[in-house]
Amino acid sequence: MNVIEKLQDKIQQEKANKERAIVFWYDPQQQVSIDELVAQLGDIEVRHLTDRNFFQLKVELEIQRTTDSFLIYSDAPRPNDKDNMLLDILAYSTEFKADETAILSEDLQVSDHVLRPMMEQYPLFFDSQERKRKLGRLLPEEAGDYQFELSILAVLVKASVPDIKVISRQLLINGFHMEDNDFLKQLKRNFSLERTFEIICRYFGVTLERAEEPLVELLNALIYQHFKQSVNFTVEEWDKQWASSSPNVCSLFVEEWLQHGDRSVLEEQIKEWEKRYHVRNQLANQDIENYSLVETFPVVDALMIEKCIDELYHQTINVDDRLSLIDQRLRTHWGSKGKLNSLYETLYEAVRMEKLKAVVNRMQQETDYYGSYAKHLYEIDQTYRHFMYHFTHLDTKDRLEEIASRLTNWYENEYLRRIADEMNFKLEDGYVSKLMPQRTFFAKKILPILEKENTRVFVIISDALRYEAAYELHEQLTERENGTSDIEPMAASFPTYTQLGMASLLPHRKLEVDEKGVVNADGKSTKGMDNRLKILKTVEPQTEALKLKDLLSMKSSEAEQLLRGKRLVYLYHDRIDAHGDSNKTEHETYEAVQNTIKDLHYAVDRLSRLQAKRIFITADHGFLFQFKQIEEHGKIPSVDGKVIDGSRRFAIGHQLSVPEGAFKLTERQSPLKNAEVVLAKSLNRFKTGGGLQFIHGGALPQEAVVPLIEYRRIEKAHPVNLAVAMINKVITNYRVPISFYQEQSVSDEYTSRKVRAAFYQGDERISNEVELVFDLKGENRERNRKVEFNLVEKHYKIGETCKLKIETVTKKGYEPYLEEEFVLRLYEALY
Repeated sequence: MNVIEKLQDKIQQEKANKERAIVFWYDPQQQVSIDELVAQLGDIEVRHLTDRNFFQLKVELEIQRTTDSFLIYSDAPRPNDKDNMLLDILAYSTEFKADETAILSEDLQVSDHVLRPMMEQYPLFFDSQERKRKLGRLLPEEAGDYQFELSILAVLVKASVPDIKVISRQLLINGFHMEDNDFLKQLKRNFSLERTFEIICRYFGVTLERAEEPLVELLNALIYQHFKQSVNFTVEEWDKQWASSSPNVCSLFVEEWLQHGDRSVLEEQIKEWEKRYHVRNQLANQDIENYSLVETFPVVDALMIEKCIDELYHQTINVDDRLSLIDQRLRTHWGSKGKLNSLYETLYEAVRMEKLKAVVNRMQQETDYYGSYAKHLYEIDQTYRHFMYHFTHLDTKDRLEEIASRLTNWYENEYLRRIADEMNFKLEDGYVSKLMPQRTFFAKKILPILEKENTRVFVIISDALRYEAAYELHEQLTERENGTSDIEPMAASFPTYTQLGMASLLPHRKLEVDEKGVVNADGKSTKGMDNRLKILKTVEPQTEALKLKDLLSMKSSEAEQLLRGKRLVYLYHDRIDAHGDSNKTEHETYEAVQNTIKDLHYAVDRLSRLQAKRIFITADHGFLFQFKQIEEHGKIPSVDGKVIDGSRRFAIGHQLSVPEGAFKLTERQSPLKNAEVVLAKSLNRFKTGGGLQFIHGGALPQEAVVPLIEYRRIEKAHPVNLAVAMINKVITNYRVPISFYQEQSVSDEYTSRKVRAAFYQGDERISNEVELVFDLKGENRERNRKVEFNLVEKHYKIGETCKLKIETVTKKGYEPYLEEEFVLRLYEALY
């Protein structure tokens, strides 16, 4: 079909849809003459449009001949809309396009004035139908010259969007050297390398004209500017070599790339940069405060770790400053991954231990020794456990070997020894704790609920769950949005071993031990789950008892069927004691503690989904664990006499001897009234069977202060609300300090809110991105936070606006929360 036939079809289509046809044809190639058109189109008026007759044509079309059809032909390109005097008529008529450029212009929905020069300038690009098809997908509507060029670049480097940041990242990922980068070869052949680097240089504010390897120099400048953004000193040589007029743009580019899925290329180049330009040497002579905010190089974290270790070793550390620093570094790119993260985690606990050493001085300040442990001292055991857990999992321990040795020596020979000596004195003086006795748990906590509430109660008993570990679990449970957690200490029954501890948590009036070592509650055996269930059913017939892992392994439908109609459910969990009581696995005790906390947190989650509203978590006893080899002087002779039951720390029976290094409990100190109880003093172990590192049965608070967590499922708590606490929302500088106000204090009704915030214009992010957790408690004045954002350097019109967008960070992703509009008045950008 020739061009005239196509034109005739277009005219007929227009006539079929409208009362008359008015068709414009801009034909700069002059494919036909006016005479030929007049001859071929006999049923339509043909008018030749010039720059002198547009007014005459307008009169004829709209006043004189309002029902006739016309072809308006021009042998010039279509003018810009603002210069088109017949634009109003063109708007309600139609345009015929015959040449390839015009057709492509229509397909791409781009002005002929933009497309035609591009096709002339980059003809090889338009030789490919595939490239033109991809261009059509990427090209923005009403694209100008710059957007068109970006779209061509995006096609050639396989970028997902025509964005200079994405294009630059694609180029850099493909290779830094000219001869190796396939995308550069494509650009050279089908576009222009000179124009490509002109666009890149203008965006990043860098100069690459003289660079033999422009991509290498570009990356050098980007990395340096990211470093310079947060450092408090200047390296003049670097500053001259990799200067940028848009440092925030460069820094933001690196920040976003490090958050991107293909960041491995950048990470390797950063490490190479660090070595090549001797970053360590530049930082080594600086105070740590001068680069504490730098996130560019992993050597920054290595130096900080070395500094903290050195300060610990020489006892010169400022613990509060270093705890704050490590906490901040744990959230940085390099500090949050791999070996650096492991070292930071370990070091954090070592520094925290230094701070907690002062807590030991409070030992004698409390009226109740166990109460003092539950308020303060438990943190030392918790911190030491964390430290040793992380330390034993380090790939290379040599850096912290000496610190670990010192801490272990202090923990075992000073802290535990001092506690043990204090405990010896108190117990021999008839000490009975003022804490709630473990044996009253059922009567005081469970029975009132069964009598007064129509609520199903779950009791989880985790064997050897120490108070400090339960406190960590409690802190995690307080962060749940649909529940509240409370924790209190109980005084375990002496001796602190499983049989008696489990019996103490059952309903009873009297506990006795028979000649086989079985603890009886009111004459009934408490050994084994079946016997415990029988005792529980005497108080509440609708009771179930089973292993926690069995319930958690059930499908929801199976669990619901099992629990239907039940009012009381006892669940038994045994991971810590199972590991600790075996010689082969007792060294894995702290690993077992970590896994137990995970088990129990998951259990609360699962039970909550089964509509459990009241969950109690407790233990039969705690434990004492020592890493060091137990010396012979810590082993004392076994108890003689009629021993019914016993272990490394206790003996139960009749006519018992009391070896040196042990003592006998008074009747008031143990619930077992029909037997004598002998406990090992201090940290001593009897020379009997069983492990030496993991022990319990004695009266140290680590063994005898047991936790009681009460978790209640409630209606979902509301995250705290935030406000931007600024009256004048005007930005006058590329560095923007923002004050946030947390409207409510964190409580049972309000939980913390984690947010991500950044400045945007439309969909374009124009600042760094910040993640914050608002979990503040206290008065109004105590719930303010100030954060600094850096805007990218570009021209902002005086009076134009941008938005601070704040999103809530959830487990499922990010949810829009708050937007605040700011007016941009960056006057200094004008001069």
